[in-house]
Amino acid sequence: MLVRVDAPAQTSGSVLSAGEGRSSTYQITTTHTGAIETKHLIPPLAVRWSVDLGGATSYPIVAGGRVFVIAGPVSPGAPSFLYGLDAQTGATSWSQPSPYGTWVGAAYENGMVYVVPASGAGLNGAMVAYSASTGNQIWSTTLANQSVFSSPPTAFNGMVYTGGSGSGGTLYAVEETAGGVVWTASVKNGDTSSPAVNPTGVYVSYICPQTYRFNPTTGAQIWNFSGSCEGSGGNTPVVYKGLVYVRDAVSFNTNGLILNTTDGTVVGGFNSHFAPVLRNGVAFYTESTGLSAVDLSTGNVVWTAAPSSGDSFSTSPIIVNSVVYVGTALGNLMGYQAGTGINVVSMNLGATISGDEGLVPQAGLGAGQGLLVVPVGTQIIALQ
Repeated sequence: MLVRVDAPAQTSGSVLSAGEGRSSTYQITTTHTGAIETKHLIPPLAVRWSVDLGGATSYPIVAGGRVFVIAGPVSPGAPSFLYGLDAQTGATSWSQPSPYGTWVGAAYENGMVYVVPASGAGLNGAMVAYSASTGNQIWSTTLANQSVFSSPPTAFNGMVYTGGSGSGGTLYAVEETAGGVVWTASVKNGDTSSPAVNPTGVYVSYICPQTYRFNPTTGAQIWNFSGSCEGSGGNTPVVYKGLVYVRDAVSFNTNGLILNTTDGTVVGGFNSHFAPVLRNGVAFYTESTGLSAVDLSTGNVVWTAAPSSGDSFSTSPIIVNSVVYVGTALGNLMGYQAGTGINVVSMNLGATISGDEGLVPQAGLGAGQGLLVVPVGTQIIALQ
C-alpha cells in the first residue's frame, strides 16, 4: 500500500555548494567507502554544538544545511524520532515519530530523507519519505511479505534500496519521488546489510557470506557468491575500484573476502570486524584491538594503531580530509593521519561511541558541511 501526502518542497537549501561534501547514508557514501572531503575540517577539533535527544542515536546524515539523525525511544513503548537539526547550531528544525517502533536508519537524496522502521504492521514493513527542508511527510509505502527490518536504506539515482527478513529475505527497490516499489528480489536472510549501490550494481551481503549483485534498474540477479552456510545476520559490503569487500566469512582463512564485482569470484581476503574504509589505494581495516592501513597494490601494512590500555575501538572508521577517525568504547574520538598513522586527534566525549552493525537505530560516524558528527550515547556531538 502506498500513501502519498504532498509533493517535496524544492529549496536552495537542498543543494550543497561545491566542496562542502555530505553524508548521504551509512558510512557516508552509497558504496560505503567511508571517505569524504569537506571544507575547513582540520585538526585540532573543537565541539561546535551538542544535543541530547534522550535515546540511543544513529549515524548522522549531513546534507542541505541540516544534520538528520534518529533517536531511539526514551521509554518502553514510545516511538523513536527522526530529527532535522540545523547544521550550524544543532537546533531542531523539525522532528517526526516512527509509526511502527524504532527507525533503523536514514538515507538522503534530492532534498528528501528516507527512513525504514524496524518492524511494520502485521507481516509487512514500511518505508517513509520526508521533505528534508520542512519535515513534511511526502509518502509512505508498504514493504510486503517481511516483518523484520535492520538494513539501513541507501538512496541512489532515483531509487531507495533496503532489505527485510522474517520469511527468508527480500531486497526492495523503491522509487524516490512517488514511493512505488519498482522491484523485489529474494535473498538468503535480508538482515543488517545496508545495500552498496553504484550505477551498475546493488550489492548486499549476509552471513557465511551470502553475497549478491543485482541490476539497479530491473532487479535481475547478476551473481551470488554462496559461502558454506546461511543464517541470520549480515554485514554492509563496501565497493571500491571493481572489488566488493564483504565480512562474516565462515570457514575461510580470514573473516573478510574480496570479490570481483564482475562475476563474484574471490580475489583476496582481509580481517576486519568493522566495515573497511578505502581511499587512494589504501584500505583501513579495524578490529576492536587495532586499526591497520594496508597498501592495496602490495598488500603491505603501512601503519597500525591501537586503542589505549583497557579501551577498544567501537566503530567503523571514516576518512575526512585525509584524517582517519574512529570511536572507542570509553568515549575517545581518535584521529590518525591517513598516510602516516600519526595521532592528531584524541578527545574524550564522555560516553561510548557506538557503531557496531545490527544496532537499532544503526549508529556510526558522519561528516559534511565542515562538521564531523558523532553519536555518543543519547547525544549528537558536532565538531569542527
